[in-house]
Amino acid sequence: MNSKPCIGTCTRIIIYSVLAHLVIAGVGFISFMFKITDESDTDNSVLLDLLLAQNIFILVLEVLISIAVISVIVYAHKKLNKITSQHFDDIENIKKQYQRELEEKNELIRNLTSLYEKTIKSSSLKSEFFYNMSHELKTPLSVILGAIQLISQKYPLDESDRRKSTRHLITIKQNCYRLLRLINNILDISRIDSGYIKTNPVNCNIVYLVEDITSSVIPYVEQKGLTLEFDTLNEEIITAVDIDKIERIILNLLSNAIKFTNPGGKISVKVAKRFNNVIIRVKDTGIGIPKNMQAAIFERYRQVNNGLTAEIDGSGIGLSIVKSFVALHNGVIKVRSEENKGSEFIISLPIQLCEENQWHDSGNQNSQSKIIEAINIEFSDIYFIAP
Repeated sequence: MNSKPCIGTCTRIIIYSVLAHLVIAGVGFISFMFKITDESDTDNSVLLDLLLAQNIFILVLEVLISIAVISVIVYAHKKLNKITSQHFDDIENIKKQYQRELEEKNELIRNLTSLYEKTIKSSSLKSEFFYNMSHELKTPLSVILGAIQLISQKYPLDESDRRKSTRHLITIKQNCYRLLRLINNILDISRIDSGYIKTNPVNCNIVYLVEDITSSVIPYVEQKGLTLEFDTLNEEIITAVDIDKIERIILNLLSNAIKFTNPGGKISVKVAKRFNNVIIRVKDTGIGIPKNMQAAIFERYRQVNNGLTAEIDGSGIGLSIVKSFVALHNGVIKVRSEENKGSEFIISLPIQLCEENQWHDSGNQNSQSKIIEAINIEFSDIYFIAP
């Protein structure tokens, strides 16, 4: 049943009744005023009858209006209840649908959480496996290297066999160092991923430290026909750093500079103080890095792939470790490079100090031996090892 005609009819009844009410009231008022102004003694019974009829008619109209209003109210209430019921049903359906979707999303979240936890656990197990395996591989390598050094020192060969044996021993030692370098990188990656890697900072003159490392690699630079220079604007910059990690950082950058610079090229290392930071620059005149690869070279397992680097070995994790070691010192590293013109790596480290009794003794024999050993490991893929 269509509700619009019924509502329209009731509305018209109310409007017409109100108009009639107003007309009758107006007629009665005019008649009453006329009677008052009339000075004749005419009997006023007709006027009284007219007023009575008017009141009766007004009463009837008021009753009709009340009935019409009540009818409209009742109908509107029924209609509102019907609409409300329909809307309530729609709301309930929407709530049920939303509840189903919410349950599906919660189930999906639970599944994703479970997968994430399994992934984290698998990654942790993988890192632990690599860590344990690296340690297991490192032990026999150390034994092999120790045996080689013992053979070369304690059992001198005849002149006729010495050349061949020395060459074979050097080959064995070099490949042991290459394996040791890879194992150390894997260990560092495992420590970084697990969050177990820490720094052991000591106060030192970082200018002297970088200069000592740079001067120690001169034999490798000269062997490839390159020139190496060190420069500084400050003779002394005292700051707290992890000596081993700074050695790894500088040696890795120098190793890359040597590998990717052609004979006759130049490598320069500069140290300077800027505000409250130490700035270390390692620059070469090598093959450079394409612009589209410069943002990715610090990512793990990423290498510059072009015809100039096809024959150069590498695992693609060295610069990733360098960036992590720099970050451990609250520093940053960035690169500037242009193809066929060279690259420059810029390290910025904040100057900070440890307790006064924690100082690095760079002049002792043990420190020099550690640098030589670190160079032999880091430069093992440049195909030269001092006998």
